[in-house]
Amino acid sequence: TLDARNIRSGFAEMIKHALISSKQDWDDVLNFDLEQIDFKRLKILLQKNIDIKEHIVYLDPTEKGLRKALNFGHTFGHAFESLSYKKKKPVLHGYAVAWGMICELYLSFIKLGFPKDEFLKLKYFIDEHYGKFDCACTDYKEIIELMKHDKKNSSEDSINFTLLSDIGEIRINQTASIREIEECIDILF
Repeated sequence: TLDARNIRSGFAEMIKHALISSKQDWDDVLNFDLEQIDFKRLKILLQKNIDIKEHIVYLDPTEKGLRKALNFGHTFGHAFESLSYKKKKPVLHGYAVAWGMICELYLSFIKLGFPKDEFLKLKYFIDEHYGKFDCACTDYKEIIELMKHDKKNSSEDSINFTLLSDIGEIRINQTASIREIEECIDILF
């Protein structure tokens, strides 16, 4: 019963789960047609994604380690979402997370050697199905301040990220310099 924008918003979480899970899950999500939705197939993908999240929560119910994997894309994403509200041009949560995944996967590429071809697959998929985030260089300082004050961030001195060294290879509690963060935002344009 959801419209296309809201389906895409929810689908962004499925993209995240696939990236933190396995190559097969990633391929399954990338090959899903968001223009001609096969709801039977979507139901199968949705159940798989629920299983991924449940498994992670089961292994780490108090978010002391692995469960932080579920924050992938959200450090930038929450800042983008907050900025959109400040600008009175609100975006759906999933769209903000989708753009956040571009930034955090790019950060994974430059810091941990995440495969460039897989990063580009994500970028093209998000650009095609979610469009571009409306921000400018003049917004960078505000985005970084919002990231510092995100509810999932434990310190104002550094910004924590969940990154990936490869699909399914999760690296929690990663940090980045201001210049690296700005470079990640640049990649959105």
